[in-house]
This record gives sequence, structure tokens and C-alpha cells, in this order.
Amino acid sequence: MKKKKSPVGAVLILALLVAIAGAVTFVVTRFTGTKKVMDSRQFFNMSQENDIGLVVDQIVSDTPAKVIDDKIYLPYETTAAEINGSFFVSGDETTLIVTTPVDKHTLPVSDTSADARSLDGGVYIALDLICEYTDMDCEEYDDPHRLVISTAREYNQTKATKDKAVIRYQAGIKSPVLRSVDAGEKLRLVGEEETEVDGWAHVITGDGYRGYISEDDVDGSSETVTISRDDRGLVYTHMQLDKKINMAFHQTTSHAANNVLAESLTGVTGINVIAPTWFFLDSEDGDMTEISNKSYVETAHGAGLLVWGVMNDFDGQVNSSESTLAALSSEAAREKMIRTAVDAILDVSADGICLDIEKISDECAPYFLEFVREMSAECRKNSLYFSVCDYVPRYTKILNRKEQARVCDYVICMCYDEHISGSEEAGSVASLPFVERGISDTLLEVPAEQTIIAIPFFTRLWKTVSPGIPTANAMGMIEAEKWIRSNNLSTVWDEACAQEYVEMNSGDTRYQMWLENNASLEEKLKLIRAADCAGVAEWKLGLEKADVWDLITEYLVD
Repeated sequence: MKKKKSPVGAVLILALLVAIAGAVTFVVTRFTGTKKVMDSRQFFNMSQENDIGLVVDQIVSDTPAKVIDDKIYLPYETTAAEINGSFFVSGDETTLIVTTPVDKHTLPVSDTSADARSLDGGVYIALDLICEYTDMDCEEYDDPHRLVISTAREYNQTKATKDKAVIRYQAGIKSPVLRSVDAGEKLRLVGEEETEVDGWAHVITGDGYRGYISEDDVDGSSETVTISRDDRGLVYTHMQLDKKINMAFHQTTSHAANNVLAESLTGVTGINVIAPTWFFLDSEDGDMTEISNKSYVETAHGAGLLVWGVMNDFDGQVNSSESTLAALSSEAAREKMIRTAVDAILDVSADGICLDIEKISDECAPYFLEFVREMSAECRKNSLYFSVCDYVPRYTKILNRKEQARVCDYVICMCYDEHISGSEEAGSVASLPFVERGISDTLLEVPAEQTIIAIPFFTRLWKTVSPGIPTANAMGMIEAEKWIRSNNLSTVWDEACAQEYVEMNSGDTRYQMWLENNASLEEKLKLIRAADCAGVAEWKLGLEKADVWDLITEYLVD
């Protein structure tokens, strides 16, 4: 007799088959890449009918370009930040200024202007105008309509090794496909460490699709491509000395002070640039006191020194961030300041201009940078050296040193005033960690060959009456040593600051001082030399001891 099959067994077999099918489906689903294609208009951030996708130097812009009256316009913010910083729109958005290495052009902004349009609460600049004043390549593509712009002169590329390989929006086989590539297609490598993913290459196609491709589908090697463009006078050139700079600031606040240069240079050796403070902002209209002096220049040249006249915004009749903003936000005031300084420098046959504008608020920063661009054009046109002073980046992040370095010859990082009169606690003027960070942060934006590090010849004597806030008195090297000797004190080496330290208690009063002398300056000079900076500057002539010059010269010799 035949045995009847157990219904329980059949159910178990069915359950097993279902489980196997589920496992197979799971495995196939998990390890099979999606074929879903991302909408291209979404990828290029295009939401309106007249939008044009915009890719600039491997970055897909969040704000697309526009077609207006059959003409292409790019958003001002993207143009200035990513394509060409020489485009600047005034605060009231009625004027567009385009600076070139040797000139400035002013154009109107309106809802009918052919060059710069007011649209949707912003400003858009005509593509043909951008191309006219920018060293760049621009390609136009359809489906969807988009622009791919490149200002780079060098990039790394690889190539696809398999037909129908796919580039995905993100790294991972479940991310949507942007487009496929065939073997041999060249792909630019996107060089951002934070976006690298094991097993995937971060690339962008020639027509602007940026995403990830499996490393199995590309050549493991890469090549560097150098782009050659016709020189149309749009690239900023830099005047630079063929030696390390040793620059001494010379505080001159009157015509009479110009007459003592020869005396001030007694015992000074090794410097090749002297920077007298000659120009002071007197009004929000751009009026300036100027005390340039031809005999001063003749004396300096006779000693083998270049003369860079310093302009500041705190020694004149106005001294506030509000006044500096008012002056720099006015095109007429900027022109007056530039004309005053450049004409005076040329009249006395000096060699350059050094900006020391310090009262810069967040609101003022864009106007300051425009002032730097406009001043650079006049200096370059007249073969004058042009440098800009900034306090360390941790205090002045808004100043965009990369843009400064693009247009000026040297960027001077003033690595002092770590603690100032008014600080809530006593401390060093320039501890070694403070200087080290100032150098490293500056070099993130400025090439070493354009970076000058300014160091102090002064210290501060701190006085704290318990339990009050400390007050400070600035002293030069000789004066500080005299104070120590007069009080029969001994110094100790502060390892953290790399400076000699001294303190004294008298009743409820505590005195403290972190000295600047050869020992502390040598540690700073070691950092400057290790970073291969362009040179050193000192604030200021007259506060030093004579033997410091031999030390500085030693560390500037290649």
C-alpha cells in the first residue's frame, strides 16, 4: 500500500522554498545596482523654464544661470566667488565695477541693462561680459541646457575602461545613475579628500556630471593636464624681490619725523625695505593726511632700501569701523584715497604702497577687498610694489587672503597683539604657538613666496591691582630690560610661550612681562624660515636692540 504524504512535510518544503527564494531575492537586490536615472534638471538645480545649469570648476552651482531676452546671464554671487573676484556690485546694487590688473570699468545695473540685470532680488551678469574679462574656458551643452566653466590651468584626469560604465550621484550601487560612459572617455578627478570613498573614484565628465564611478571601471593611473590659454592681460602678475624681504616699519606721524631717518638707521643692518607711515584717513569722504618726503626717499635709496609708504585708518582724524566703512563703501572716496597715495608715492619717487587698514567690520570686508583690487590696478600700472597688512587669520577670517594674494604682491601677517591693552587677562604679545598658527593659517590662503611675517620689537608690562582687570604699557626691548634691572628681577624661560617671563608683586599689585628679545625672536624666525616665507617685517624701527639685526639676517640667508 502507498503511504500518504504528510501535509506537514509539504508545508515545510514549501516554507523552505519560499525562504530560499527570499534569500536569493535579498542577495540579488542587495548586490545589484539600481538602474534608476536621476533627473538631469534636478541634478543641475534647474526649476524654472529659463534656468541654465551652471558648473564652475567642478562644482555644480546651487543657483543656475538665466536666459533673459535670448541672452545668458550668471548670478553675481557665483561669478564673484567662483569665477572672477574682480566683479563687484555696489551695496545699493546700482553699479557693477570690473577691475582688471591695470584698469577699472564701471557699468550700470538695472532691469534693462545689457551687462548687469536686476532680477528676482539679485544681480545677474551677462556671460559675454564675464568672458571678456576672465581667463576661462566655457562650453555650452543641451538636454538640459547648461554651461561648464573652467578657470583652472591644471587638473588631473583618468579614463573609463569599460563600455556602459555608470557614474552615480553618490558612492554606492543604490545611488541613482547620472549618466553612462564608454571605454576611453576622459574623466576629471575631483580632488577633495573629504568626498573620497573606498572603491569609488570621484569624477566629473567633460559635460558637467559630477559623481562617483566604481574604481573597477576606470584606469588606476592618472595624468596631469595643463591648459594653455592666450594671454589677454587678465592674469595678475606680481612684482617680487629676488631675495628674502627684511622690512622695518618706521612710524612717522609728522613731516618732522621724516628728517631723522639717517639717525634712525644708525646700527641697522640687513633690512632692504623701509615702510614709513605716511598716509592717514581723515574723513569718511576719503580725505587723507599725507606726509611723504622726497629727501627721506633719497636717504633710504642711498642706503640701498626700497620705500613702501604705509596707509592706515587709525592715526588720522577718524578712527572707527563706522568711518572706515563709510569711506571704503564710497567709490568716490576710494578713488580719492588711491589717487592721494599713488600720486604722492610717484612724486617722491618711492617704490610702493603698504595698506594697514584695520577697522574692518563684516559689512566692510567686501568694500575693503574692492579697495585692494582698485589700488592694485593703480600700483601695477605704475610699477609700484603693493602689500597688504592683516592681523592673524583667527582674528580676521573675513579678509579673504586668497583674493588679496591674487591681486597684490605681498600679504603681511602681523603676528602680534595676541594680548592687547584692554584684554581681560595678562599675556604675551606674541607667544610661539600664536605665531605658528598665524603662519600656518595664512599659508592656507597665501603662497609662501607672497607671505611676509611681521614680528614685534615690543612687549607689554602688565599691572593688575587685585581684584581688578589688568592694564598694560607697551615697551621696547631696551626699556623693558631697564625696568627689570631697576627692580632687581630675574627672568625665567616660559616653555609654552618660548619667551622669557618675569613678574613682581608689590602690595596688592602684580606686575608681569613676557619679553621679546633675541631668544624669543629666534624661535619665531625658525618658524618663518621653515615655512619658506617671503620674509619678515618688524614693528617698529627704534624699539629694537642693535644685535637683533644680525640674528634676523642670519635666518633670512638662504
